[in-house]
Amino acid sequence: MIFFPCITARDIWNEEGQEDTDGEGEKMMNSFKEQKRVIPALQVLLAVFMMVSYAFPYGKYVYKKGAYHMSALDYLFGKNIAGGSVDIEPQRLFTLFIIAAILFTAAAGIHRFKSEKAAGIMTMTGGAVAAAVPIIFMYNFNTVMGGAKKTGVLYGPYITMFFGVLALVLGFYILYRCKTLNVLDIMVIPGLIYLIINNYIPMSGIVIAFKSLNYSQGAFNSPWCGLENFEFLFQNKDIWNIIRNTIGYNVVFIILNNLFGIAVGIMLSEAVSKVFQRVSQTLILLPQIISWVIVAYMVYGLFSTNTGWINNTLLPLFGYDGPNIAFYGTRKYWPFILTFVAVWKGLGYNSIIYLSSIIGIDRNLYEAAYIDGCSKLKQIRHITLPLLKPTVIILVIMALGHIMNSNFGLFYQTTQNSGALYPVTQTLDVYVYRSIMETQNLSMGAAAAALQSIVGFCLIMIANTAIRKFDSDNALF
Repeated sequence: MIFFPCITARDIWNEEGQEDTDGEGEKMMNSFKEQKRVIPALQVLLAVFMMVSYAFPYGKYVYKKGAYHMSALDYLFGKNIAGGSVDIEPQRLFTLFIIAAILFTAAAGIHRFKSEKAAGIMTMTGGAVAAAVPIIFMYNFNTVMGGAKKTGVLYGPYITMFFGVLALVLGFYILYRCKTLNVLDIMVIPGLIYLIINNYIPMSGIVIAFKSLNYSQGAFNSPWCGLENFEFLFQNKDIWNIIRNTIGYNVVFIILNNLFGIAVGIMLSEAVSKVFQRVSQTLILLPQIISWVIVAYMVYGLFSTNTGWINNTLLPLFGYDGPNIAFYGTRKYWPFILTFVAVWKGLGYNSIIYLSSIIGIDRNLYEAAYIDGCSKLKQIRHITLPLLKPTVIILVIMALGHIMNSNFGLFYQTTQNSGALYPVTQTLDVYVYRSIMETQNLSMGAAAAALQSIVGFCLIMIANTAIRKFDSDNALF
């Protein structure tokens, strides 16, 4: 790995603004000019090495007891293999390699004669492309190879990916040197990589919602079916009841989670004893880290018909001598039970969010209000709550993006998948899961996920637009 000294104006000019007379400034200027020649050379070398790596074996297959290798160029132009029995279609994805090499070469010229910043951006873009294409190729390798036997990925993609990472490092250094990025930006890179791999690359799977999925052909080569999967989703006579449950529960959860979160956050902030405050935070946060499987058994221990604590201990304590209540067969109780469990489990997280916002409020405001004779309730009403408004808006907008989603553990595991409770506990996620288990139709599940995402995105945009219209300072974007 090659590192270069960072040249800044401060190295050439002293604090009084006078030119350095001992020759140090001239030496650094010569070093700067040297870098102007070295970095373009490195960019050209990266382009050359990357093009050479395309000739390395990317994949293999076995035909008549013989192992055969295929390079990136074979995939780019397509090839007939296995004695003509398998036809590898040209993979347009590999044209991005050529674009990456062009970006590196162009960046070398731009860096040498024009804009260092533009060269850094082009180098990082080319590096990101060169690192991402092998990952996508390996992800779809079995689909690309079709009916070939004993296939496998070789070392070619990893070499290309290595050069892509080197290009990213070089591009970052160029932008760091011209003050576009700084060292702290490095902290963002791991999270950004995780976000791209975990959230953005899987978004390509949305095509499954519009295809009749054939496992032998793969997701991208399966035939298109238009909106048939969405039609199948809405053919269920209970779909509107399911959507009502999903949205209704989420609206209640949003309201109660924020109300209780604000209340508990304020109470924790007013605690005099720091020990009491920390112990309370730990106890309130504990349900958040408990698995939904454990929560489901805790609820079952409370509401079980024959062995539950309520039927066997609490009700007799109040003089109830009737038959045991079949909670898992009675619908009317579960909207309240599920709401209580959801608020109880999420209270710790929400209260800590609001507590951190309250701690950030200037204490001088409270002291001034106290001097003016404001009681604690008036301080909360006129200082705390107005200054919590930005936090409330952000949390509500983010929650609206998930209003078509539901917590699978809450609605499936906590209810023990009781069929008698479906009318009040079946949400969209649970319905899709049950349908997939019965029909093995993953396309319908993809259609439901696409519908959830589209509705959530639209609600976020609508809510943010409304907030920006009336209070632009508190809009999310």
